[in-house]
Amino acid sequence: MRPVAVSLAVATVILACLLVGGRLVAVRRGLGDRVRVAVVPAPSFDPSEEAVVRFASGLSRSRRAVRGLLDAPASAVRVELATTADGDLAYVLELPRRARGALAAAAAAYSDIQLRDLSDELPSPVEGVGVARAELVLAGPSSSPLRAVGIDPDPLAGIAAAVGALRCDDGETATVCVDLLAVTPGQRRRLQRRLLRNAPKTRPDAAGQLGELVDLPKSGPASAGELVQRRVDRQALAAKLATPQPLFWIQLLVKTTSPTPGQAKEALAGLLAAFDVFAGDNHLRVRGLRIPGLAFLGSDLPGLRRRFDRRLASGLFSPPRRRVVSAGEIAGLLKPPTTHCPAGNVVRSIGTIPPPPGRLPTFRGQRSLLPLGRVETDRGDRLVGVPLADTFFSYMAGRSRWGKTETAIGQFLHLAKAGHGCFFLDPHEDAIRKIKAHLTDPDIRDRVVEINLANTDRQTAWNLFAPPADDAQAQRQVDAVVDAFASTLRWDETNNRALNLTTQAAQALVALARQLPPSLAPTVFQIPTLLSDPQWRAAALPLMSTPTRQFFTDRFPRLSEEAITPVTNLIDRLRAAPNVAALLGAPTASYDIRTAMDAGHIVLACPGSGSTRDRLVANFLVYDLLHAAKTRAALDPERRRPFYAFLDEVQTYDGASSGNLAALLEQTAKYGLRALLFNQNPERLTPATLNAVTTNRSHLLTTALNAKAAGLIAREWGKTVAPEVIASLERYTTIGSVTLAGEITPPFLIHGVPVEELHPDTDGPDRIDALDDAIAARTATRPVGETVAAVDGHDQRILDHLHQHRPGQTAVATRQAIPTRRP
Repeated sequence: MRPVAVSLAVATVILACLLVGGRLVAVRRGLGDRVRVAVVPAPSFDPSEEAVVRFASGLSRSRRAVRGLLDAPASAVRVELATTADGDLAYVLELPRRARGALAAAAAAYSDIQLRDLSDELPSPVEGVGVARAELVLAGPSSSPLRAVGIDPDPLAGIAAAVGALRCDDGETATVCVDLLAVTPGQRRRLQRRLLRNAPKTRPDAAGQLGELVDLPKSGPASAGELVQRRVDRQALAAKLATPQPLFWIQLLVKTTSPTPGQAKEALAGLLAAFDVFAGDNHLRVRGLRIPGLAFLGSDLPGLRRRFDRRLASGLFSPPRRRVVSAGEIAGLLKPPTTHCPAGNVVRSIGTIPPPPGRLPTFRGQRSLLPLGRVETDRGDRLVGVPLADTFFSYMAGRSRWGKTETAIGQFLHLAKAGHGCFFLDPHEDAIRKIKAHLTDPDIRDRVVEINLANTDRQTAWNLFAPPADDAQAQRQVDAVVDAFASTLRWDETNNRALNLTTQAAQALVALARQLPPSLAPTVFQIPTLLSDPQWRAAALPLMSTPTRQFFTDRFPRLSEEAITPVTNLIDRLRAAPNVAALLGAPTASYDIRTAMDAGHIVLACPGSGSTRDRLVANFLVYDLLHAAKTRAALDPERRRPFYAFLDEVQTYDGASSGNLAALLEQTAKYGLRALLFNQNPERLTPATLNAVTTNRSHLLTTALNAKAAGLIAREWGKTVAPEVIASLERYTTIGSVTLAGEITPPFLIHGVPVEELHPDTDGPDRIDALDDAIAARTATRPVGETVAAVDGHDQRILDHLHQHRPGQTAVATRQAIPTRRP
């Protein structure tokens, strides 16, 4: 028997060592795998007490049923009230990583909160400063409840006021950690039996109280005083054990720091005073030994502070004595500050924003996605995108310097590198310069085309009236020029005379271009000559179509001299700028947007900003693009290669109240053009374009707007997001509603991603020079002075040719000598 007993003893010791060792390993691993999530309330956050209880029930699931005994000290949920670097009070939850799902389910009880990562905003511990520590414990037994203070007024107001008194700029901090370990159902039953078993040791009538609580039979008469006391004790005990609310073991740690001697203790006293509101049948007291008139031996003692700091830093749940509280007792601590907390130093969100849809694709550089930015979820943030198959017409509004252009650049570069054809129109040169730094790869730079009027040395050639290949291209050229003038000068149907005059002039010059040699093709600078020089016009009349010739011979002479000035004055202003004259004054063109569409080129355009002249050039570019897309109707649908046009400051091209821009955007989507529009205020769009944006858009996004514009976007979203939320958006944050699989999502919050993070492959000046050389070779740029000198004599060269080749003599031969060109 003795060897058997020894063997059993040894086996028992080994098993115990294994269990202890396994527990230590499980606890250490659990403490190393915890996450912190800030619960950020909206200004209108006002939960009910039932919502708080549901939130507590969700948190109680953080302790797992299997292996829960091994890692219980690492399974507590921590409610941390900490100061940020700005001195605000943040409400942070720390829990095991495996319990993120439980947190998401618990957070569903609150409708006006956001789960956010605030790790960058919380200050790091500062060494070498004054520190004060305190651990709060229940003063009485667990059977006596704390006072149920409710949530109105908010019990966190006192803590926020104490934090507000800190001088955070000088390094003062405060941290309150409430660690809660859920009581399991089995522990709850054992707790009831233990209190019942120990009742006679604590109070003679306690057994009667607990007997009634658990329906035990009574024995013997009782006095009136005993009955009253029993009733009071019964209510107290029932509030703790007979309630269906979750129960938690509690550990409460408070720590303050300050570089000023004695200030940490003052701050600690202010925080401790905020917990006096919980005093009822039970109350919270500071753990330690008070020596009256001499000292208080608490958690700051050298032998205790190390264990205190370890628990505070790691989340270890190891209170000196376990005490139980119900969710109702600490309801004021189980929610972030509500609207009833008047303190202004609380971290709050700007308002309620729906969460991002879970089916948003994660963006990892896929060619089929358009990057949006980062979204925050209960599992952390992730970079997301939207399918290009769902992207037809996008609009983004928001104030300047709030991240619109940064978003556009990131999306444009992704499309360009993925092999898509795209067009970026930037009235300012900054975005173009930033884009070019990422397009220097040899496989990409051979596709780049640039029109940049900020370049005063060399320019490409773009003739608005280049000889057309067919009637469809000829009509496209006329329509593009007329729409550009109408948008720039804000003409509508009441300006019939100006519209007709511009149309007839454009038709006449296109007809001339089809008859003349390519080197003598008229340009936009021949419009004033045609309208104001009778000799030149008379020489050109025989080559015009019959309707156009009849206009200039019958009706044009009846117009007053002032009729042509709106058109000629603006073209004269174009001619006065050498770089514009060099761009638009060459008869042979090297830039053709239809060719760029079909070949998948990368087009960068900077027309300049500010003057009416610059707006006209920008409108030439946009309407030439839109009308060129319409000519793709003759192509088979499968051959219409998608072409993505990024148009910044879209109100610049939306001047005509007739709705030309809106109609063209709606039509060209059928022919492969995908428009992404940007501007600062949706109210600056014409009603027709705004209606097209809100009706036909695939994606609608906005950064911060003024109150009136924010109300317009909020109404479009059905007040899902309040206008105040849109008006209060921080820089580089966006609210967007996108299309996924043909369905429009509710609006959600998006955090912008810098271009350098999305595309880290920026190159040096030497490779940018190589890109400029490739652009110059592709577009056949010429010195500005050389082209401008040729512009001055172009009228006379055309006139000389018309005199030498009159109709009936050599005009037919001239036409036969002109080769037809594909666009």
